[in-house]
Amino acid sequence: MKQIILWSLLILPYASLLLLKMDTVRRYMPVALFMTVIHTLAYQAAYHYGWWKESGSSLFGWDKVIPIPWVYGAYLVIVIWVFRFTFRKFWMYLTVNILLDGGFMYIVYPIWQRMGLVSSESTLPTIAIVAMMISFAIIIYLYQLWQDEVFKQPKVKRNS
Repeated sequence: MKQIILWSLLILPYASLLLLKMDTVRRYMPVALFMTVIHTLAYQAAYHYGWWKESGSSLFGWDKVIPIPWVYGAYLVIVIWVFRFTFRKFWMYLTVNILLDGGFMYIVYPIWQRMGLVSSESTLPTIAIVAMMISFAIIIYLYQLWQDEVFKQPKVKRNS
């Protein structure tokens, strides 16, 4: 059952992207991939410094450091959806991220721990992890602002 849940977390979220216009997916995929890189680095640091371990979420045997189903599946897609509905509305974006990150760490994560999907080994208080997640959210928001500016279509001058 655990493997079915983990594979579902990796694959099923991508099906929800079919509900979006491809322009929207194309617009927000870079920020979602950037967040994936940030999370990958954070999990590497957590492993190195002993902040937490994610031993229960392995799909392949070699993915003991980073929970592949979550980081490369569900979370990547969630970033796209959150940006779709909240980008350019910073306070709404921040509120949604606080609610999602807090809800995940205080409600979903403990349930996943009881199911054996994630470990409960952590040296950081939950609030510190939530704060880290919120700071990542602010970083990627700034990245998307920059990304939108860089890829703005230049205005074509018309001769009268």
